[in-house]
Amino acid sequence: MTLIDDLKRQMLLEGLDDEEYSRVAGAVELLRVSKGDPVFRENEPTHGVYMVRSGEVEITKKLPIDLKTKMLITVRNTQNCCEIRKTPYGWMQIFSKLIDGQFFGELSVIEGKKKHGADADATEDTELYLISSEKFAEIETSSPATMLKILRVVARVSSKNMRYLDKQLLRLLIGI
Repeated sequence: MTLIDDLKRQMLLEGLDDEEYSRVAGAVELLRVSKGDPVFRENEPTHGVYMVRSGEVEITKKLPIDLKTKMLITVRNTQNCCEIRKTPYGWMQIFSKLIDGQFFGELSVIEGKKKHGADADATEDTELYLISSEKFAEIETSSPATMLKILRVVARVSSKNMRYLDKQLLRLLIGI
């Protein structure tokens, strides 16, 4: 399978034409992350947008815990609102588990954030495509039409995620 064929399986790049796939192919870097290793840590510098070629990545955030928070965790876990677990390093909330074809890190790049707001860890041996922040900006400048297609995908996925979070919040607040 060629790189372009592989990129055609990536959700972030849906709807691009062959010329656009070729342009993006010149901008991606393949990363390999072993099971249990971090892709990045909260407060580390951002590097770009990641697309999962194979494997699985878990996005988590450490939680400061006090008695009130422990009670909230109990309620959340009882209502299957969101997954919060205790680790040897403290409590953490799992935001998402990403598999082949899914992407992450896009909001930090779009918002121009210099540091990550969460952790990303490989939960199995994983291969990722990285479009660095600089390459992402080059695509935006050199091919606004390509970037518009990419940003439409980001908007669609973000909207879907917001609807999901709204349902989870309602479940937590009123138990539906």
